[in-house]
Amino acid sequence: MTSPSSDQTSSRDHRVDFLRGLALAMIFINHIPGNPYANFTTINFGFSDAAEIFVLLAGFASANAYFPRFARGERWSASIGALKRSAVLYVSHIVTTMMAVALFCAAAIGFERLGYVHDMIYNVGLTPFFTDTASAFVGMVLLGHQLGYFNILPMYMVFLALLPAMMWLAKVSPRLLFAASFSLWLAAGWLGLNIPNTPIPGGWFFNPFAWQLLFVIGFIAGLWWREGRMPVFDARLFWLAVAYLVFACAWIRLGYSAWKPAETLIPQHLWNFDKTYLAVPRLLHILALAYVVMISPLGEALRRIPPSNPFTVMGRHSLPVFCLGSLLAMAGAILRYEWGGGLLRDTVIVLTGLTIPMLLAYALDAGRPVSRPRTVQAA
Repeated sequence: MTSPSSDQTSSRDHRVDFLRGLALAMIFINHIPGNPYANFTTINFGFSDAAEIFVLLAGFASANAYFPRFARGERWSASIGALKRSAVLYVSHIVTTMMAVALFCAAAIGFERLGYVHDMIYNVGLTPFFTDTASAFVGMVLLGHQLGYFNILPMYMVFLALLPAMMWLAKVSPRLLFAASFSLWLAAGWLGLNIPNTPIPGGWFFNPFAWQLLFVIGFIAGLWWREGRMPVFDARLFWLAVAYLVFACAWIRLGYSAWKPAETLIPQHLWNFDKTYLAVPRLLHILALAYVVMISPLGEALRRIPPSNPFTVMGRHSLPVFCLGSLLAMAGAILRYEWGGGLLRDTVIVLTGLTIPMLLAYALDAGRPVSRPRTVQAA
């Protein structure tokens, strides 16, 4: 959701925008429960889903948007830019959350179904707004109460707020940044570190202490790209990644659950599929997928996708597309509940919900110069 800065007007890896737009489309489809098109998204074929794709690419984009200024000595300007973007995400999250609450209230009034404000369709946490209103609104403003399906922006907001520290560590050494990030991820899972919710007990669904590792990996990949180098293609590593992806797909399709050894001292996030703490199988899956898609010959094929491709344009404007798409997914779920579903109706809902954000992205893209794709050398 990070827009390019003036530091990168001459070149851009449009593959990142394309994949980010594709992830946004899958997030939208997955957020309409029961529609048959959700059966064809990545969540059904492996341990990770579109959220991991989005966070990895967000780290990559952040490295290109802010680090060049930081590296050439404009540390204050780069840091303030990241903090300003974090503030924009905060405002976007609050506004989108309030519009989602209003949408379900309107559905409850219009269709005379009180259940809409008590999670009749989604278990998104609407109920506290009507049973403990004061605490719910305080929790929303302090980010302690996040609606389900609207909880990825607060995590990204934390990443951008911490970006000045990440850039400082990266300036010293990318290895130091990775070591600090990995240690925090390990401690989060081992000790159960998380930001608490309020008024509902528990912690953030997307735990920033854990997910920052994936963001940092994407950030370091972005640094490599800025330097004009990327990992060289290795056939052995490629087939190892493919084997893991096939294994993960078979595991999910056969309906197996996470391996659960008895009385193990190994922290759960090292072997199960927990999403909150970004468990190892999920982390390895998205990294294997990234290698196969970006580093293999397939990555070169993606370079031929034009910058005007609808998904690429959506990826260039990911924040407004995500916010609008999230609201349209809620509206689609309501319509589907009232209409009763069906292939034709689901097709209309999904196509309409994808077309509107695409049109918005093209409108935002109008008159904007498109930078040329950049080719990097393997290293």
